[in-house]
Amino acid sequence: MRQSIYYTALAGCALSSDALNVFAPLKPPSKTYAGPPPSKVNTESWLDVLQYDEPPKFDVLAKSIEFANCKTFDEIGDFFAEDYVFRGPIIGPITSDDVRNAQEGFNIQNAYPNLETRPFGFTIDPDNAFRCYWFERWEGTNTEGVKLGPMDLPPTNNDIKLPTHIMSANWTPEGKIKYACLSNPLDRFEGTTNGAGAVFGLLVGAGVQSGNVSVGSSALRFQQRLFHAIGGFGRNWSVEEKIPKWWKSKARGADPNDNPNDM
Repeated sequence: MRQSIYYTALAGCALSSDALNVFAPLKPPSKTYAGPPPSKVNTESWLDVLQYDEPPKFDVLAKSIEFANCKTFDEIGDFFAEDYVFRGPIIGPITSDDVRNAQEGFNIQNAYPNLETRPFGFTIDPDNAFRCYWFERWEGTNTEGVKLGPMDLPPTNNDIKLPTHIMSANWTPEGKIKYACLSNPLDRFEGTTNGAGAVFGLLVGAGVQSGNVSVGSSALRFQQRLFHAIGGFGRNWSVEEKIPKWWKSKARGADPNDNPNDM
């Protein structure tokens, strides 16, 4: 069978007008894209703390790929700086320990034992050599129940696919991640979770109704603050004394953006 496939491939090459020599080297792509030119707009931002004067002394792309392909919290723990912060559209700022505690509280990893985040499309920020972006499109099967506060939900046994989102990681010169960010879903019509992404998508796949998870939603902001106060549902952001001092924004969870540059 393999010989048949091999000879078929050779025959296909022979039929090509410019492939008379089947051992000729492959032609490079006719066009390559080197990325945009450096930004011409000079701004000052509280996030400039994530910029450094010297270029990285390690392979940011390779380390980001290694990080993104980790499967467990134990694997990724060594990647985080002591002052690490995670921020999503309606979650954060939150420390790595609180992210872990929240997901373990929901029983997410056990509920989706075959979960794959499927990262792809890694690229370095043209304006910050210490920042890497990539896409993720999560999928898995809900074979065990999830916990939602005092409630235990039985497994749906459904295969789920989440809409694609973008991740980014800002590295320090010491090779640790200081800031990680997750975007909203790029295409709300993609996947099987009615547009819900990341952990919210996994909860939808487990039978939880996500409701309105939009930035600025008054109902969601009230709910988040209530759960933050009473506990038991996993934190949407870390308590103030745990949030690193370099994080200047006072927006929490689904709050609209503030402007720390004016503070």
